[in-house]
Amino acid sequence: MAILNGILKKLNGSAGSLTFKQVNGQTVVSEKATTVKNTRTPGQQRQRTKWGNVVQMYKGIMPLINCGFEQKAPRCNDFQMFMKVNMPITDIYLTRPEVAGGGCIAAPYQITQGSLPSIVISGEGDAARTDISLGELTIDENTTVKDFSQAVVNNNADYDYGDQISFFDVLQRVNAVTGIPYCQFLATNVVLDKASEVKLLDMVSKYGFAVVDGFLGHQEGEGAGVFAWVHTRKANGKTLVSTQSLIDNNAEMIAEYSGAEAYKRSVKTYGGENSAFLTPGTTTTQATDGTASAGGSGNGGTGDSGSGTDQGGGSDSGGGSDSGGEEEIPYE
Repeated sequence: MAILNGILKKLNGSAGSLTFKQVNGQTVVSEKATTVKNTRTPGQQRQRTKWGNVVQMYKGIMPLINCGFEQKAPRCNDFQMFMKVNMPITDIYLTRPEVAGGGCIAAPYQITQGSLPSIVISGEGDAARTDISLGELTIDENTTVKDFSQAVVNNNADYDYGDQISFFDVLQRVNAVTGIPYCQFLATNVVLDKASEVKLLDMVSKYGFAVVDGFLGHQEGEGAGVFAWVHTRKANGKTLVSTQSLIDNNAEMIAEYSGAEAYKRSVKTYGGENSAFLTPGTTTTQATDGTASAGGSGNGGTGDSGSGTDQGGGSDSGGGSDSGGEEEIPYE
């Protein structure tokens, strides 16, 4: 690194292998790093291989959840929040070609985070229901928004007129030509209005606005996927939200794309793993049958190929090229 004076004092930017920047009125020049090692450790590869599905889910649901994260750190956006809360909790592994082909597995990711009380879910899969009591209300083609709104407000202390209840629906699909699984993203909502004569089912999904044991719930028969209800309210010019995660109704597809076999299938398409065989707690995908492996020449021997459990501490979650170049690591 050097400090320039004279006619070069106003340079800013890059030229060839050099980078120029202004610091306290002076031009500082430094040489670009031309070679960055990509170790592909087990920890890094596990992050890289599950990164794709979380990003695909965000891309699909993004238009529906703006303002979904009520409190964000300075300079943090909804995408960063979505990745931060969901990367540690799920292990869905898509191959690189599947990601490139728009592949996506509907998984129970968290979609909102806020100060309103969470909607509590009872039951599992298709038969899930909320804790939003509807009293004696029945929902059919004649039920109005007014009927529904009065039932919600009169039977639930946390709700008031002007609040909104939204239903998010992510349906699992499979491309008939490529065989790649993908998702269809849907959402409907209703604002609680004590005077509206609009028919409720003309506005919302019948699958998310059904009566189950006297509570707002999910109507069976929709098919595999994930879904959630979210309570929102506008107060002092700000959108308040309930903290919610999608409900799993996609067990078969999730099982196929999670676990050790799914990871092995995925990591091969990202260049495999390079790990230190002698380091405790690591594993290797390299052969140990006497062939050249793990960066060295084989000298014979037919030892076990190493089946230790992966405890990799890497935090590389970038989706960049594997052919070299520095990858961004957004979260630890």
